[in-house]
Amino acid sequence: MDSPYLPPMPDQRKPKASGLAIASLVCGLLGFVTAGLSGIAAVITGHMALSAIRKANGALAGRGMSIAGLITGYLTILILPIAILAGLALPVIMKNKMMAERAETLSNVRQIGLALHAFDEEYGTFPADKLAVEEAVFAGLTGTRVLDQLEAEGLLPDVDRMLAVGKMGKGDWLYFQGLTSSNPPESPVLISPVIDGKRIVLRVDASAVMEAEADVNAMDLSNAVAIPPPPKRK
Repeated sequence: MDSPYLPPMPDQRKPKASGLAIASLVCGLLGFVTAGLSGIAAVITGHMALSAIRKANGALAGRGMSIAGLITGYLTILILPIAILAGLALPVIMKNKMMAERAETLSNVRQIGLALHAFDEEYGTFPADKLAVEEAVFAGLTGTRVLDQLEAEGLLPDVDRMLAVGKMGKGDWLYFQGLTSSNPPESPVLISPVIDGKRIVLRVDASAVMEAEADVNAMDLSNAVAIPPPPKRK
């Protein structure tokens, strides 16, 4: 007896995932951490994967991964020129910001110098702890607040604003007490925090000069009062 005819069973195997599609998706995702460099590979392999899937007539899977790789690839390629421009512009922006901050601090130091001399004309000395004992108007204005005597005397409107520096500034102000306008003109009376490797030195004669941090550190700073810069106001 003849055996009954059995039609061939359809191929139940799942289509194989395209390696190009997987590569496209991986490269596209990596593009976010490589500034778009791997995005180029994602676009190339994505188009190749779509073409191979289309020609395979269902034998290959991964169309969704290919499309996702293309999208992320094109997006990250756009990041590349932006990242390059930002990388080139950032040092210039930072340098300009430092220069602006230094110029503002220099202007403030010069105003403080003029106020110190006006103060000296009235009291025969620059602001000092001893005046807080002798003059009631300066009570409590000692140590780190000794320069507030200039504000109490009405010579500066806001000492905190004068002493504030931006994020580029590092370290404290250094103020030398006990000096008067009769001290040697080149003697330092106030030194700014470090800004871009330099400090502004205010001398007894009210001149303000830029000095390298190393040169300032070589000075005798043992008698200086360290005054932390107040937060910069907006």
